[in-house]
Amino acid sequence: MTSDPKAPGAAAVYLYREEKEDDPHHFRSVYARVKVLTEQGKELATVHISYQKNFVFYATGDNSSRMSNGFANSWSTPDVSHSGEDPRIDPDSYAGHTEVSAIEGRTIHADGTVVPLTGTPADLLKEKKGTSQTNELTFNLPSVEVGSILEYRYQVRYDRFQQAPEWQVQQAYFVHKARYVFAPAEQFLPNRNLGGGGGGVSDSAILGAHGEVMTDIRSASILPAGKAVKQDGLGNWFVEFTDIPAIPHEANAPPLAAQIYQVNFYYTFTPDAKEFWQKEMQLWIKDVNRYAAPTESIKSTANEAVSASDSPLDKAKKLYALMQKFDNVDFSKNLSISAATDWVPQGNVEKVLERKSGNSEEMAFLYLALARAAGLDARPMRVTSRNRRTFNAQFQDTAQLDSVLIGITIDSKEIILDPGEKLAPFQTLHWAHAGAGGVAMAANGKVEIVITPLQQNTDNTVVQVGSLNVSPQGTVSGTLKIGFIGQQALQLRQMVLRTDSNAVKQQMERMIAAQVPDGIETHIDHISGLDDPSKQLVAVVPVTGSVAVHTGKHLVLPLLFFESKETDPFPTEEARSLPVDMHYPAQWQEQITYVFPSGFTLDAAPQDVSMKWEENAAYQTRFKVGAGTITSARILARGFTLLDASEYGKLRDFYEKVGAADRQQIALSEAQAAGK
Repeated sequence: MTSDPKAPGAAAVYLYREEKEDDPHHFRSVYARVKVLTEQGKELATVHISYQKNFVFYATGDNSSRMSNGFANSWSTPDVSHSGEDPRIDPDSYAGHTEVSAIEGRTIHADGTVVPLTGTPADLLKEKKGTSQTNELTFNLPSVEVGSILEYRYQVRYDRFQQAPEWQVQQAYFVHKARYVFAPAEQFLPNRNLGGGGGGVSDSAILGAHGEVMTDIRSASILPAGKAVKQDGLGNWFVEFTDIPAIPHEANAPPLAAQIYQVNFYYTFTPDAKEFWQKEMQLWIKDVNRYAAPTESIKSTANEAVSASDSPLDKAKKLYALMQKFDNVDFSKNLSISAATDWVPQGNVEKVLERKSGNSEEMAFLYLALARAAGLDARPMRVTSRNRRTFNAQFQDTAQLDSVLIGITIDSKEIILDPGEKLAPFQTLHWAHAGAGGVAMAANGKVEIVITPLQQNTDNTVVQVGSLNVSPQGTVSGTLKIGFIGQQALQLRQMVLRTDSNAVKQQMERMIAAQVPDGIETHIDHISGLDDPSKQLVAVVPVTGSVAVHTGKHLVLPLLFFESKETDPFPTEEARSLPVDMHYPAQWQEQITYVFPSGFTLDAAPQDVSMKWEENAAYQTRFKVGAGTITSARILARGFTLLDASEYGKLRDFYEKVGAADRQQIALSEAQAAGK
């Protein structure tokens, strides 16, 4: 078997996959049976095991315990070494213990030969350091060939607690059959309760991050139609599948975290998602208000930055400009990773003001404090960055929320600001924060789901202008100016902070070289506005080289200079399963003048072109013929950010027409001298 009719072209398939979560006995087990179909499929001989590290527990004096990051813990006396590397960890916190054990495996060749996996877990496992929250262990199955079947199982054991499971149902390869089982903590099994002696809470009760008793299990799922998680008579949750397609890999797709089939369970204090977010936000806002309380230092700084006669909008702008002068360590060359939004520092934000530096969340909190001290109606928002995932309120997990924005209400209208985004102009959100979902507290103290405004195509513009002199031999020379407004300008400016201006210059030269005709040399002379987000970022680019095809007394030139070798940005496959995510709407403007060589004339004037695809995109070219010149003006505007997969055919059709219009050419002919 070297192919599978249910997964045409697949390098491998899962014949069976099973995951079992057993919280009462503190382990998770995984079993898989894989068929290798091609050389590429042999990569599945390496088994990857990701696991949480540095589980943090907080021991309290009354022998109860709580745990950070929303996990639950029913143990009271830590028996592992203190983990004090992270200053955000409480002095009485300890790291839990996790181990991978019971590894078994074998490779079955096509002729029936069985090659067993041998060795202890310590011998087999190799560790790969990951982020501050996860590590990865791997082991390799032996003697793998095309046609082999790989079979393995392992357990992940934990000594204290386990977060309710998160099942990633879709895998990188097609799955014929799969089964997932979750045995919850003992208090959620039949005939169990939370009651302790004397009416207190049982020692086995799971407590949340804030000491609340977890009373419910809830799940949130993205599953195929007709599939749902069920519960058996023993209290175990389970779901079974057949024919699960592989994770799709399609260009310009949203983050897969919110797209693929999955089931997430939650130990929770409430079955109601709105009540969950209400309580979580109340606790978070309480911490934020404490941290951002207006001290005398905060008040004096705000009063110095604004004047009493300033309008609320001017106050917001001046304070924002002040914040941009501070050092945001998340954009330094020694990149620092911001804390999750659950974390609100101890003390007061005036410490950030004193040192004039902090991470993105601290910058947002400082702006909030200054705005309130200046009399502005300001509130913090917690959102999910769109480059990570899509916020879903049914997923009772605050870890979705990774960014803090600030809303300022002026004349009954709220504007959203991104003070933690270094070099972002006032009211310009990073694209991942525009159209992003999250939560905030309304003026009446009720939690509300928020979606930040999407941008307009005019907010993100690239302008290319200039004049090029054409020689009788078809070479060109001249100077072009390329201006950037919006997201591309922000990306280039932030790149300077993490590298240097020379690296940005090289990056821009590569971008330009990919657009201009073959045979053209472009080297940036200088860049202006690179450190000033209030101005347009402009690159001045001298141009030399050969652009025309010289045939006798004729020159054939590309009608549009920057789009002469443009290719269709979307693949030719007609079928698509995921939405199209272009990050942000944008427009491109070009106005280039060709100056003909003496004695040459234009054979025929090109035709103007105008196209529109509903409200999604528009294209227009206009041409003006002068005395020995032709000027081309082109505008391509894309108004959408996200597009449903069902619209993909129309999208491809529009861009195919754009490409055809862009590839037009013009011909110049040399006039014959009199008497010839």
